[in-house]
Amino acid sequence: MRSADAFLMESPGPKPVALITGASSGIGRATAEAFAQRGYAVALVARRAERLEEVAQACRQAGGEPFVLPADVVRRDQVEQAIARTIERFGRLDVMVNNAGYGVFASVMELDEQELRRVFDVNFFGLWYGTVAAARVMVPQRSGHIFNVSSIIGKRGTPFHGAYCATKFAVCGLSESARVELRPYGVHVTVVCPAMTRTEFFSQGSMARRAGRAFSRFSRTMAPEPIGQAIARTAGRRKPELVFTLGGKFLALISALSPRVADGMMEMYRRELLKEMEEVT
Repeated sequence: MRSADAFLMESPGPKPVALITGASSGIGRATAEAFAQRGYAVALVARRAERLEEVAQACRQAGGEPFVLPADVVRRDQVEQAIARTIERFGRLDVMVNNAGYGVFASVMELDEQELRRVFDVNFFGLWYGTVAAARVMVPQRSGHIFNVSSIIGKRGTPFHGAYCATKFAVCGLSESARVELRPYGVHVTVVCPAMTRTEFFSQGSMARRAGRAFSRFSRTMAPEPIGQAIARTAGRRKPELVFTLGGKFLALISALSPRVADGMMEMYRRELLKEMEEVT
């Protein structure tokens, strides 16, 4: 099994190249900076160009070579163009981190169909576009690593997160299939399953903030930086999953071994969330 450092040294050319979607904040930004610290050229993809410039400056200071690529992952042509421009600029693509995503907070019965489709467009189809486009570059190279960011609640559904959970379960399934399909070509696929992370995810609206407070009573939140560092360390290693925190690992294990017990835990979370909502109203 090669180390990440070996992967770095074996990559032809002056620098290995990583492309990160959703790079303007949170896990995406932390991952970009982590790769920059390891001497990678980093292609930064997100919709917010001004935020990407801030990330680019941080990557430059960390020793990397940033390349800002404003794009919307919902647009397949824009995802493919971002990868094509990365190849034009650096000559190769060694790592693809499909990180862009967002969620909505609503019960399954109250989900708006258009909003649900939008969440799938970003979290699943945008990731699929990136996976396919990156694989088409990496297979001829006979090397590369694709990281698909799911979530611990892509292994265990939680109340009021049905749309987000559905997309993240789909990410896990797609990635597991791709991992076996791409292995003969020297391309690794790793599913990244963070626990609750201190990002903008739980700051978008009052419902999101209340959900964050309720969830934090059951599991500690983690900073995005350790996640980014773990992704960068794993590049070039055949590691199927990155699952973070003991609480996250425990939830995934309990859900697999005893769904009834996991349901009980989620019922406690549901009550805490409803209590949060009642306190506000």
